Amino acid sequence: MMALLHGAGHFQDSLKIVNTAGWDTDCNSGNLGCLLGIRNGLAAFDEGVDWRGPIADICYVPTADSGGGITDAATEAARIASMGRKLNGFEDEPPKDGARYHFSHPGSVQGFRGRECVVSNLKAPNGERALAIHFDALPSGKTAQAITGTFVESHETARYFEQRGYGLMASPILHPGQTISTDVLLSSDAEQAIEIALCIDVFDSENQAVSLQEGSIGIEPGEHKTLSWKIPSLDGYPIAAAGLEIVTAPAGGILYVDRYDWRGSPDVVLERRQGSMWHRAWVNGVDSYGPRYPESFRLIQNHGTGLLLYGSRDWVDYRMTADVTPHLVARSGIATRVQGLRRYYALLLKPGTGAQLVRELDGTRVLAEVPMSIDNYRTYELEMRVRGSQIEGYIDHQKVLSESDIELTEGGIGLVIDTGRTATQRVQVAPLNMA
Repeated sequence: MMALLHGAGHFQDSLKIVNTAGWDTDCNSGNLGCLLGIRNGLAAFDEGVDWRGPIADICYVPTADSGGGITDAATEAARIASMGRKLNGFEDEPPKDGARYHFSHPGSVQGFRGRECVVSNLKAPNGERALAIHFDALPSGKTAQAITGTFVESHETARYFEQRGYGLMASPILHPGQTISTDVLLSSDAEQAIEIALCIDVFDSENQAVSLQEGSIGIEPGEHKTLSWKIPSLDGYPIAAAGLEIVTAPAGGILYVDRYDWRGSPDVVLERRQGSMWHRAWVNGVDSYGPRYPESFRLIQNHGTGLLLYGSRDWVDYRMTADVTPHLVARSGIATRVQGLRRYYALLLKPGTGAQLVRELDGTRVLAEVPMSIDNYRTYELEMRVRGSQIEGYIDHQKVLSESDIELTEGGIGLVIDTGRTATQRVQVAPLNMA
């Protein structure tokens, strides 16, 4: 309140006060920034030093919605606005057909940063706002990239947060099997054609992010191009970043990115790998989980229900398979369309009782169940298939449960445990047409 009153509406002066008085200056600064943004709009951050550029809209969000941890300010603002519109009976109108990265807001780069180039938000020749990649002539063998994070950006970043006592728990938001697409325009005043390609950074067995690219294509000054790339298998390693690469550029210019998006169901196998970033890709909602055990995923929950979470809200129709070995457990199993610790569908085994299809949403509801012999220490092959409102559960390749429910239409996956211990070696998520 002191900074709000004595800062006279100036962001920089207000920060001087809030960061040098009282306790918990970090969250106080954040709250102050929100209030000044509401009061003065984006212009509040334009005076003085460049406050927005270094941050690049990047947001790390602590959430049990596993794919919501890596995001950006524009995406979160759109989510809040969408909720407000729906609550008031208005249709949601996302920019540019709902593209994940649309660059429609002044100054917004949605987490994109330049390597050997500079990024900004400008109006493209068609009048729409776009990400502008400003590049100079590149010597032979040198490339430039504009990328945005899709997971924890580096092993060092992950360790930094863990050592501070606030582990950065997040799942990747881009996965093998999904298709990236983008619409670009090379400025008409560029002197020569360039070659461009879609690219990703993926972690390897040494916890290093390695850059991969699709085959490059040429683009002439003033020309529009649409690029797409179905992400190949990456042996279960998480994707750290995605973007565009300028492969060759004999002269400088501006490449306008109208939108950048990806769609489709994942096609990925998740199990123990060399290095440590593979297990950091899961959001830990159980009492004990770590890579030191013989199994890829050993989960221990002392009381109640816990989940190990993976995936994101753009997963809609898909199938999940996993081996599950219960050890003195009340219930264990797998979950689909997971949106948090209390929002999911699950196929659960109850030793000595049978199997259940469960919806967890504002309480627990058993959608269907079947009596059958379920034993501790035996490994079961579980599978769930979700398509529209239809939910199916398979045990050892036999369909045992099926039900229709419309409450949860999207979300990631999870391994579920209720009071006890369970183990899983391998998890697969794939499109339904691969069943």
